[in-house]
Amino acid sequence: MLDRDGIGPPLGGVTRVLTQAELLRHIRDPAAAIASGNLRVNALFRRYKVVMPPFGFLPEEQIMAILAHLDHETEESKLTPFAVDLTPPTGKEVRLIPPVEKSPVVIELEEWVQIPLAPNRRPDKGIATLRSSPRKDGAVFISDQMGVIYRVQDRKAAVFLDLRGQFPAFVFEPGIATGLGSFAFHPDFLGNGLFYTTHAEITPSKPAINDAWYEKIAIPDKGTPPLYWILSEWHVKDPTADRFAGTRREVLRLKTPTTAHGCQDIAFAPVTDRQDPDYGLLFIGVGDGGSVNLKMPDLADNPRSLLGALLRIDPCGKNAPAGGYGIPADNPFAHSADALARPEIWAYGFRNPHRMCWDLSFGKRLIVTDIGEANAEEINLIEKGGDYGWNKIEGLARVDVMKDAKVVQPATPAELAAHRLPFGSYDHTDGKAISGGFVYRGPIEALQHKYVFGDIVTGRLFFMRLDEKLSDAKVYELNLERDGAATSIAALSRTKRAHLRIGYNEQTGDLFFMTKEDGRVRRVTRAFSR
Repeated sequence: MLDRDGIGPPLGGVTRVLTQAELLRHIRDPAAAIASGNLRVNALFRRYKVVMPPFGFLPEEQIMAILAHLDHETEESKLTPFAVDLTPPTGKEVRLIPPVEKSPVVIELEEWVQIPLAPNRRPDKGIATLRSSPRKDGAVFISDQMGVIYRVQDRKAAVFLDLRGQFPAFVFEPGIATGLGSFAFHPDFLGNGLFYTTHAEITPSKPAINDAWYEKIAIPDKGTPPLYWILSEWHVKDPTADRFAGTRREVLRLKTPTTAHGCQDIAFAPVTDRQDPDYGLLFIGVGDGGSVNLKMPDLADNPRSLLGALLRIDPCGKNAPAGGYGIPADNPFAHSADALARPEIWAYGFRNPHRMCWDLSFGKRLIVTDIGEANAEEINLIEKGGDYGWNKIEGLARVDVMKDAKVVQPATPAELAAHRLPFGSYDHTDGKAISGGFVYRGPIEALQHKYVFGDIVTGRLFFMRLDEKLSDAKVYELNLERDGAATSIAALSRTKRAHLRIGYNEQTGDLFFMTKEDGRVRRVTRAFSR
């Protein structure tokens, strides 16, 4: 954005501090610009700890047109260049989170399926979610953010549901996380034919369930309209059919102030016992909507706001104020003394609750990964009603988001005690953005009782050991080999930014790694200790 400090610096004024030649070099090959020693570029890299994707494929005239637009908007809006401390760092870096530990565990992958690449897509838009077939026929379903859910059987992908054209206001850009967000099958899908999706829209067509919250808050106009996330219920006429035919209803819609950190994962707990208190209840991860980037942190981290929260609803119920879904009676704020507390909330205090899964090995543990601002990536064990700290705590450190959300300081015991702390974390020396995974329960012995996850940007693979007593909170490196030689997800997908997502077939125990840019799904075939 021109005037917003977010994933990267605001672009307003950049044409006034770097020459045209410097900007061309940076856009075409940012890593080379850093290596060249440019003081401003290196200072920004130290601050944001991530390299922007290269755009060397763009013709020079397009790049020049973009720069001309930035220069024009700078002049029109009287924007000033982002202030950067050009002083080179001195001394040894202080890490508030221990580094990821090396491990002897190695996995091997095979190319499993290629998902069709949608036209007019950006590299960061592609396959995002994988679910087991509720028919237990060995198939999986994979969604593409561009609006398609594929059914994959015998390594062949066929369209199951195409959202494109069904929603006039459907958008897959701007923003990394717009488009088709996620999907989930109801645990009684074979009986009731129900499954659920989330997708993003720009133009409001119906009221959002959190409109009243917005009416009380003056949200500044930053040049981008609010984003709407819609949860839909789809009723399949024939649950055994290979392509969707049926009806749809809108369950709810949420409003977020920007296109950042919206409605990410949705999932049902993998329980089949109808007496289980979580049976048939849908968990929904909602980000902070970019509220910190707006310098309005009170928009989230608050039981009165649906932003930055993990929601738990009965999608088939009717007792919610909006009427399209139900509020479980055992939700922590369902009977709150605070009349403004949102009864949908199960836990809160998240920046971007990217993915969730359950570990059923020792009871029932809900794991939610939270993508950090600039310093820490979190693996959280969820407690009912818990406050997970963002936007006051990131990882195990204190952050003053009104002063500078990119800077953290050691937190006092009292500051930490006020929040639920992550079970595991890694810092931005080891990665940039966590891609949540799954606790492995398949036939490969070396992966048993390991929570396998990775990093979206670098493609590095990690695991945590989850024993009965949760005795080990370390994050370990998961090594990858092909034909006996060390390799990486980035190398296999031939990209500098991996855009990694992880999938797991609950029925077969197959673990998958998916990369957006090439649309490839790779399956773990073997794991061992070297």
